[in-house]
Amino acid sequence: MEQTVVLGGTVTLEDVVRVARHHAPVTFSPTYEERVKRCRAHVDQFSREGKAIYGLTTGLGDNWRKFIPEEDRVKIQRNHILAHTCAVGEPIPEECVRAIMFIMLVHFGCGYTGIRLETLELIRQMLNRGVTPRVPGHGSVGYISLEAHVGMVLIGEGKAWYQGELLSGGEALARAGLEPTVLGSKEGLTMVSGTTSVTAFSALALYDAVTLALTADIAGAFSLEVLKGTLMAMDKKIMDVRPHRDQGNTAANIRNILRDSPIVEKYRGYRVQDALSIRCMPQLHGAVKQSIRFGLDTLAVELQSAVDNPLIFEDEDGSAEALMGCNADGSYMGIASDLLTIAVTDLCKMSSSRIDRMLNRLVSELPAFLNKNAEYNDGLMMIQYTAAGLMGELRVLSHPAVVDNLTTCANQEDYVNMGYNAAKKAYDAIQLAKYIVAIELICDGQALDCYEDRSCASATGAVYRLLRTKVPELENDAALEPLIEAVAAQVMDRAYIRAVEQEVGTLEF
Repeated sequence: MEQTVVLGGTVTLEDVVRVARHHAPVTFSPTYEERVKRCRAHVDQFSREGKAIYGLTTGLGDNWRKFIPEEDRVKIQRNHILAHTCAVGEPIPEECVRAIMFIMLVHFGCGYTGIRLETLELIRQMLNRGVTPRVPGHGSVGYISLEAHVGMVLIGEGKAWYQGELLSGGEALARAGLEPTVLGSKEGLTMVSGTTSVTAFSALALYDAVTLALTADIAGAFSLEVLKGTLMAMDKKIMDVRPHRDQGNTAANIRNILRDSPIVEKYRGYRVQDALSIRCMPQLHGAVKQSIRFGLDTLAVELQSAVDNPLIFEDEDGSAEALMGCNADGSYMGIASDLLTIAVTDLCKMSSSRIDRMLNRLVSELPAFLNKNAEYNDGLMMIQYTAAGLMGELRVLSHPAVVDNLTTCANQEDYVNMGYNAAKKAYDAIQLAKYIVAIELICDGQALDCYEDRSCASATGAVYRLLRTKVPELENDAALEPLIEAVAAQVMDRAYIRAVEQEVGTLEF
C-alpha cells in the first residue's frame, strides 16, 4: 500500500496520482481539521442570522432572489444534489472518480468553504475503503453535474462500486461500514461548485504527459539510431544559440541515450542531415515539454486554491464575511488542458513520421515494413495504419474546447468556461497517444533485428531487452493488438524511462 497522504499542507500532483491510481490512504492533519471547523462555525452563524448569502440563505442560479427560511435549508441542499445529478453516458474510469473525490477534500477543506468536517470525513472514508461512485462522463460545462453524482452517494442514493459490485449508494456505504450523511446549509452547493472534475482530469493527463514526453525522447533516439541518423543536430552549440530550456534538455537526453552507440559511430557522416522527424526532435519535443510545464505550473496553483462560491473569510477581530465571486471558473486548467492536447498531438505527429520512415524501404534502407519473411507476410505494414488512425482521432480532439460558449441558467450564467470538456479531451488524448509511442518502440525493436549483430547503445539495448519481454522478434505475422497494449502498459508505467535511467542517469525534464 502507498504511503498515507496527509492533507493540511502543500498538495502535489504526485499526491493526486497516489490516491487516484494507487489507492494511497488519506488522512487529515490537525491543521486541516481546525480550519474546517473554524470556517463551518461562521457558516452556522450566518445561517442563524439570516444574511443574504448565495446558496446558503438563497436559492441557486436565477433563484438567488428567493430567501430560504432556516428550517428549509437542509431540504434545499439535498435538492441541489438531486437537481444537479444529470450527467449522462458511460461512467468515467475509477481513477478519475477517485481523483475528483481527492480534489474535493483538497478544495473543500481549504478553510474558506464552510463545509462540515463530518462530510469531508465521509468522502475520506469512501476513498480509503474503496467506495467509488458511478459518475457518468458527459454533460458538464466546466463543473457541477459530475460532482453531484458523488454527492448522491454521500446522501445514500445514486450508485457506487464496492469490491467490484455496482450497488445502490446506500448499500455500498453499508457494506463498507459507513452511513450516509444529511447535508447541512451550503454543503449541497459546495459539492457541485468549484473546479474539482476539471482539476482531477487535467492532473492525471499532465502526469501521463510527462511520461509520454520522456518516453518519446527514448523512442526517438532509438529511431535515430536504427535509421543511421546523425547526432549533429543535437549538438549543444546549436542548442545554446536558441536557449529554450526544454529544447536543450531534449537534445541532452538524446545525446546521452546514444553516447556509446556503435551504429551512430559507424555511420558518422553518412548523411549531411536527417529528415525533420529526426533532426527536429529537440525543437518539437522541447516545445511540447514547455506546454506541459505550463500545465504543471498552473495545476500547482490550483491544488492550493479555494474555488467555491461563496467563499468565507475571517477578519482579524474573529468576525467573518461571505464574498460572492467566481473562483469556481475552470478556465485556468481548461486552457492548460486544451494546450496539452495540442502538444501531445504534435508529439505524436512527429512519432508517426518516424514510424513511417522505419517502415518505408524507400527512405529507411531497411526491409520493407521491417518484414523478415516477405514472401507470405505483411510485416508491420498495418501497424502504421493504426498510428495514422489514432492521429486522426487526436487531431479531432485538438480543437480547443474553452472557446465554446452556450448561455445557461436563464442568462445568470451567460458565459461558461467549458473547462471540463477541455480536461476530459486531454485525458482521452493521452489514452490514444500512448499507443503511438508504443508502436514506435515496437518498430524500433524490429528495425534493430535487421542489423546482423544487433549492437546498439547500452541505453537502447536496455529498451530492446525490456521490449522483448512483451514483443517477440517477428519472423512471421502475428496478432499485433495484444503486443501494442502490452507495450503501451509498459510505457505508462514508466518502465522504459527507468530502464534508460539505469544506464545513463536521470533524464532531463
